[in-house]
Amino acid sequence: RPGPVIRNEWRNGGYPAWLLRRPEYDMPLHDVLEGRYPATATLQNAHSDDAAKEWLANDTHRRFASRWLRTLLRDVQPWSSDVIAIALDDDQGAYLDNQTWPAPHLAQYLRYLRGVVQEITGPHVPLFINTYQMKVTASSPVWAWGNWYQGDAYAIGEHDRAQLELDTGLLQTRPLQPAMISEFQAGWLQGPDETQPRPADPTNTALALGSLIGIGAHGIVNFPVQDTLYPAGDEVPFANAFYGWDAALTIEGAPSARYAPTATWGAILAAYGPALARSHRVADAAVAYLTSAYDPRSITNDEIATIAQQTILAQQWCRAASLACDLVDLHYVSRGALRHYPLLVVPRALARPFVDAQTNAALAAFRNAHPSSTFDRNFSERDVARARTEANALLARALHARTVDGFAGATVLQTDGGAPQLFLAAQNYSAAPVRAALTVHVPGLSTRHVQLTLPARSATVQPLDVQAPEIFPLPLSRGVTPETPLPLDGYAFPAQAAFRRVPPHQAVAYRADVFGDGAPVVVMENTLVRVIVSPSAGGRGFVFESKASGRSMFNTIGAMRDGLALPPSPSPRDYIAKYTHEMDAGTFNRPYDAAILRSGSIAVVRLSYAAQDLGGTHFVRTLRLLPDERELRLESRATQPAKRFDALSVGDASDDPRTIRILIAQHDAPLSIGTTVTLEASMSAIALYSTKTHELAVLRWSTTPGPVTVDERRQGIIVEVPSGTAARARYAYDTAPTLAGARAAFEHLTGRTSDGANGGARR
Repeated sequence: RPGPVIRNEWRNGGYPAWLLRRPEYDMPLHDVLEGRYPATATLQNAHSDDAAKEWLANDTHRRFASRWLRTLLRDVQPWSSDVIAIALDDDQGAYLDNQTWPAPHLAQYLRYLRGVVQEITGPHVPLFINTYQMKVTASSPVWAWGNWYQGDAYAIGEHDRAQLELDTGLLQTRPLQPAMISEFQAGWLQGPDETQPRPADPTNTALALGSLIGIGAHGIVNFPVQDTLYPAGDEVPFANAFYGWDAALTIEGAPSARYAPTATWGAILAAYGPALARSHRVADAAVAYLTSAYDPRSITNDEIATIAQQTILAQQWCRAASLACDLVDLHYVSRGALRHYPLLVVPRALARPFVDAQTNAALAAFRNAHPSSTFDRNFSERDVARARTEANALLARALHARTVDGFAGATVLQTDGGAPQLFLAAQNYSAAPVRAALTVHVPGLSTRHVQLTLPARSATVQPLDVQAPEIFPLPLSRGVTPETPLPLDGYAFPAQAAFRRVPPHQAVAYRADVFGDGAPVVVMENTLVRVIVSPSAGGRGFVFESKASGRSMFNTIGAMRDGLALPPSPSPRDYIAKYTHEMDAGTFNRPYDAAILRSGSIAVVRLSYAAQDLGGTHFVRTLRLLPDERELRLESRATQPAKRFDALSVGDASDDPRTIRILIAQHDAPLSIGTTVTLEASMSAIALYSTKTHELAVLRWSTTPGPVTVDERRQGIIVEVPSGTAARARYAYDTAPTLAGARAAFEHLTGRTSDGANGGARR
C-alpha cells in the first residue's frame, strides 16, 4: 500500500511536513505540526468525489505523488514476485454515506494513479482500492477490496455477523473478481488515551474468519497480525505510541489470547488453501442490492441506508431459512449469471419504482426464466423469524432443494475446474456446543449426510470428500491461555546492551536507541529506577521503571506532555475532527530539543520546544534524578498559561478495577473506570496503588494556579495539572505490601503524618 496517502494513524498520513506546508495543500500550520492527515484526505471520508477533484487540481500533489510512486515501485522491483496486488491510495471509496456514486472525479483520480503505477509495473499486477460498504461497489473503476472491524461488543453476535455479511456481499457484486478483505480485525485500535486496546473475546477471530470464508472470501489481510510500536513521534495525535490492536502476537512476538484462533485458521488454510482459492460458494438464491436501481441525482443517503438495512434483513432471512444467498447488483450482473440462481430475493426498501433500465430488464429476464422464483418483500424482523416456513413454500414452487439442510448458516464451497471438491463451512455463534445432522445436496453430485459437532463460539471449514486432519482444537503455543494477562506496558527493549551500568550512589543521563526505532531517547537512571524520555515524541516520559520489578508506572500515553491552558479549536480543514480530537493533543508528538546538563553525582536533563503555531509559546522542562532515590523531579515553564498531562499506571491487565485505588491526601478513594474528579488547587499530591501487584505511584506538585483534574481509565489515570509560569512536580515509584502500608508511604513521602501534621519525607 504505497499511497501516496498512507493513513493508518501515521503522522501526516505518511506525507512529509515540508510538502504539506506549501500553500497548494491549504492546510493550517497547526494541523501540520500536530501530524494530522492532509486536509484533502480527511475530505474524502464523506466527499470522495470533491476530494478527488481537489487532488486532481493540485499540480504539486500530482507531481510529488508521481515521483514518490515511481521511486518506490522501482525500489521494490527486485522483490516484485512477492507482490500480489497494489493498493491505489488508502481508504478510497469507503462508507455508504460517502460521495462515491456517481463519482466522475474519483474515477478520473483512480485512473491517474493507475496510470502512474502501471508505468512501472505494467498491466498485469492487480490494482485495488480498500473500501468499506461503498454505495455501489460494482461501480468502482478498479477492483474493490473490503474492510471489516468488529463493533463495540466484547463478544460479537448478530449485529457484527450481519455487517460482515453485507460487507462481503457488496464485494461479490463485482463481476469476475473474488472477494478480498484488505483489513480484517476482530479487535479495535488502542486509543490515544488508553493503556490497553479495548477488550475483545478471542473467539471473535475464529467466528469472523470462519464467516468470511464461508461466505466465499478468497483473501484476508489480518490487520495487523502483530502489535507494533511507532517510531517516536511518527503517530498522529489521535493514536497511541503503540499500534496496539490486541493482535495475535504482542510487540515482543509472543502469542496473545488471540493467537490460538488465528493459528487455527492458519493451519486450515495451510491444509486446504489451494483448493479453497479456486472454490465458489454454492448458492441457493440471490439477494438484489438495489441502490443502482434509483436515480443517483435524487436518492438520499438516508434512503441508501434504508436499502442497506433491507439488504441485511434479506440476508438474515436467507440464513434463518438455511439458504446460501449471494448478493447481486442488477445493474451490473450478467443475464447468464443471474439466470443461474434458482431464486431471487428482492428487498423492496423504497416505496417507488425502479428507474434504472438495466435493473428492470434484468428483473424481467429472470421472471421469464423462473416464473415462480422471485420473492419481493419489504422485510422486517418478524419476517426473519418465519423465514423457514416461507422458504419451504418458495423452494417447493421452484423445485429446488437446499444445498445444506439441518444447520442454519452452514454453506458449501465447491472447487472450480477438474474433479469438484466440496467443503462444508459452519459457524456456531452460541455459547453452547452444537451437534447436528446435515444433509448436503449439490446439483449434479450425490447427496451427503454429515454429522457436525462445533464447540461454543467456534467455526470450521472441512472437506466432505476426504478424511479431514485433526485441526480443531489446535494447542495453544507456549502455555498461553485466554486468561493470560497482557503485559502492562508492553515495552520491548531490543537493544538491551544500550543501557549502561550505573555505579553505586550515582545518577546518570545518556542517549540511546533503546526501542530500536532509530530515534534515540534520553535515559536517566540510578541503581533503583530508570526513566526514559523521548525528545522526538513531544518530550514524553514513556518509562519510569523500578529496576527491582522491571515494571513501569508511566504508560503508553506518556507522562509530562505539554499543552496550553486554552487549546486551539479544530481547524475547519480537518473534516474528520469529531473522530480525531478525542483528547487535547498538546505537544503530543512534536520534536523537542534535549540537552544533558549533568550526569554522575546527579542527572539533569533539559527539554525545550518553541511552538510556531501556538503564538510562539516556548516550553522548557528540567528533569533531575538524584542517586539512591525513587523520585524524579520536574520543573516546567511556559511563556503562556499552560498545563501538563501525566499518565500513570499500576497493576496489570487481569486486575479487577476495584483493586486499583486512588489515594487523595489521607483518604482512600476507589473510582469507577471512566470517573473524573477535580481536586482543589490546595491539593498537592495523589497516588495510585494496586492491592494485587503492591505497586505505588505517587505524583506531587507545588501549589498550582488552578484545580487538578484526574481521569481514571482502565489500569491507570490521566492527570491534568495547570503549570503556571513555573511549576515543580515530583514522581515516585515504590512498592508497599498492604493498602495501609501504601497510605503510610504516601504520607511520609508527601511530608504528612496520620493526623495531617507535617512530618519528615521518606526518601
